[in-house]
Amino acid sequence: MSNEHKGHGVDSNGSTGLDRRGFLAAAGTGATAAVAGCSGIGGGDGGDTIKIGGVYLLSGVAQALGTSSANAAEVAVEQINEEGGIMGQDVEIEVRDHGEDPPAQIRSVAQEYGADVMIGLTSSGVTLGSAPTIESLGVPFTLTDIGTPFITEPDTETYGNYYESDDGKAAFTPNMFRTNANTSHMTYGIAKFVQEEYGASRVANLGPNYAYGEQCWDYFKAYSEGLGVDHEYVASEYPELEASDMTPQINSVLDADPDLVFTSFWAGDATTFISQATEQGLFEQVDDVFDTIGADPTVYEALGDTTPEGIHMSGWYWPTAYDNENNQAFLDAYREKYADDDTVPSIPGFTGGSTWAAIYMYKKAIEAAGSTDPDDIISELEGITIDNDPRGPSTIQPDTHQANAPTVLGETSFDADVPYDGAGLVDTRTYTLTRSESKELLEGSGLGPGL
Repeated sequence: MSNEHKGHGVDSNGSTGLDRRGFLAAAGTGATAAVAGCSGIGGGDGGDTIKIGGVYLLSGVAQALGTSSANAAEVAVEQINEEGGIMGQDVEIEVRDHGEDPPAQIRSVAQEYGADVMIGLTSSGVTLGSAPTIESLGVPFTLTDIGTPFITEPDTETYGNYYESDDGKAAFTPNMFRTNANTSHMTYGIAKFVQEEYGASRVANLGPNYAYGEQCWDYFKAYSEGLGVDHEYVASEYPELEASDMTPQINSVLDADPDLVFTSFWAGDATTFISQATEQGLFEQVDDVFDTIGADPTVYEALGDTTPEGIHMSGWYWPTAYDNENNQAFLDAYREKYADDDTVPSIPGFTGGSTWAAIYMYKKAIEAAGSTDPDDIISELEGITIDNDPRGPSTIQPDTHQANAPTVLGETSFDADVPYDGAGLVDTRTYTLTRSESKELLEGSGLGPGL
């Protein structure tokens, strides 16, 4: 993987503001940002409550993601308490901002708040940099919205140990799990769609100038090659994270005359890109535009009637992509809880399904273990399957700790069934991918599946 952007204060293997040897300041105050569930005292065996701790970015460019996760977690905790709690005990949750020192916040939630289990994070860079702290604490920690495949890649012999080598890509941590589809999976879905619908094309890239943007482009190219599609890559541009003006990079891509544009913008950057690309006429001059995790109601609501129709955007969850009773139960509970709260989006964001699943996986694991002993919970989580995941039954792979969660790709349209003024996704497709399939497709790229 290219390290050409390391000088911009980001890790070549992470997502934001973090490298192997230290942290840069992350957005936020570090204060407690959200509390839900029933109040109680104590935690662990013999206490009156079972405590779940959350650490997310709840301010800055990633606010939409972190807040979406916190909102979904609160709904799940409330539902569990209405169903009788876990082992007859009430559940409470405390969610904090990453703050300027994410490992310190994680330690505080584990040790001072006394979390029995934890969820997070929002930044892959924060996750990779915090993994040693999380491992030392020993508390089960489930990732609900982290892209980098490295954190669930255990094969250090093939891909190198992330913590021991500058080009290592395997950063598996034994007490960390993940319930969302990762970047490896997301880019496969787009590459597969392009193969089936467009074939070999002139493709340009636009992505945020840090490791997430680079990883997405690397994986898309690797999967395209593995699928036997001989694209011509005509341009690659990386606006700075939270850039207010992306027009120079947009115009550079337009000058390359691509058929397709691949992007990896999300949250506020997705809104900025789509707004300015519309003004520059990009969507009228290319056949299609793809985005890895831009499909979120906060993006579409912010864009209003300016969202271009007919482009393809993906995410880890979209409310209408799953027609099953468990998804409907999640949506009903979400709407009921936030019906009178104008500060919360009217439908779950793209981290909603994975966060709901994480909470219910903890419920099942703790009840199976019969205690909140961390080693027992970890043992139960390895290979666990839950049937009430809104995305369909999901299983944590025992060797990688990655859930076999699908990824969603859909087409933007104002005909979508959304409870706000703006576009949504129609004609959604879900993609699944196994580790063996991924390894075969990525062979020779040096990139690990993380599946």
